Amino acid sequence: MDLLNIAHCPSCGKVYQKNLRNLCAACQAEEDRQFESAERALLRNRQYDNESLSDAAGVPQEKIRSWIRAGKIRLQQYPNLTDQCDLCQAPIRAGHLCNACSMRIKTDLANTLEQERLMKERLRSANAYISKK
Repeated sequence: MDLLNIAHCPSCGKVYQKNLRNLCAACQAEEDRQFESAERALLRNRQYDNESLSDAAGVPQEKIRSWIRAGKIRLQQYPNLTDQCDLCQAPIRAGHLCNACSMRIKTDLANTLEQERLMKERLRSANAYISKK
């Protein structure tokens, strides 16, 4: 017996049959309309930044960010569009983290690994001292 694979639309809450886009038909059509509006605005002016594009196309900035993350809008083609760092929301052009957050994570990780190494070394020397007695 074949069961219907249904879910609630994350945008509007309606029940729909699951599909690749995880949206109901009405929300898919609305998202397509918004994306086409943003594309037309970018064709008119490649120099838009996120806020200007949002105003010109009538699309929320969060939606523009989701299209950037999904690869629908390529930042290489539009010099003033940016994504946001996942941690501090600083503007970035590639990846998920800005350089400052990336360096902070690397430094924290290196410090943690060094502390673990020192702790193991202390345990090893304490065990060696105990076993000599």
